[in-house]
Amino acid sequence: MGQERIDRGGAREAESRRELGSAVWVCGGLMIAIGIVTSILMLRDFRSDSYLYLAFYSIPANTAISVFPHEPVLIYFGKVANLWLAASFATAGTIVAAVMDHAVFVPVLNLQGIQSYKEKPFYRKAIAYFMRWPFATIVVTGFTPIPFFPFKFLVFSIRYPMWKWVTALVVARFPRYYLLALLGATVPIPNWILIASVAVVFGLYLVKAVPAGYRRLRARRLAARSEVEI
Repeated sequence: MGQERIDRGGAREAESRRELGSAVWVCGGLMIAIGIVTSILMLRDFRSDSYLYLAFYSIPANTAISVFPHEPVLIYFGKVANLWLAASFATAGTIVAAVMDHAVFVPVLNLQGIQSYKEKPFYRKAIAYFMRWPFATIVVTGFTPIPFFPFKFLVFSIRYPMWKWVTALVVARFPRYYLLALLGATVPIPNWILIASVAVVFGLYLVKAVPAGYRRLRARRLAARSEVEI
């Protein structure tokens, strides 16, 4: 009876991992599509609806696994748009991304089958420091050029409350976006440099993501064939 219960639990865990994995891939594909479409729309001459495109672009640009940089886009908007509106619409997109990230990655990082990382000495030390000032840490790392992804990982791994996570991001990101837009308004940076920087970052991610995606797809096909043969 006990073994049967363990087997059922293991089966549910495996099924949950497959479902979450599919959700992450679908969400990732959707974010890339949104980022590409809104990038193209924002390259037109500035219009009033460009703020809306900025908000949508800011969603994939601020997800936990992002392939779109937000800095060049905010600098560009600073050259042609109202600084306060640009920062506000970019923050609105960031809030959507923050909610989506929390909804997806909190359950992913707390799946029973992958929680062994929480026993690693480096993780335990990082969490010990992070838990002293979690809100302030999110604000500082979200505002400064410090790589932000490791701290997102910590947030999701401890199930940090969503409302605190979103609030800290707003406090951090709004002034960051405003200053980036202000940079664009005061420093004459050519548009081709901004466009090229976005393309380079996106290209670097693709170089890594495409082979990884192909290997994953191939492994699934081989696993499916093995099940059929059995």
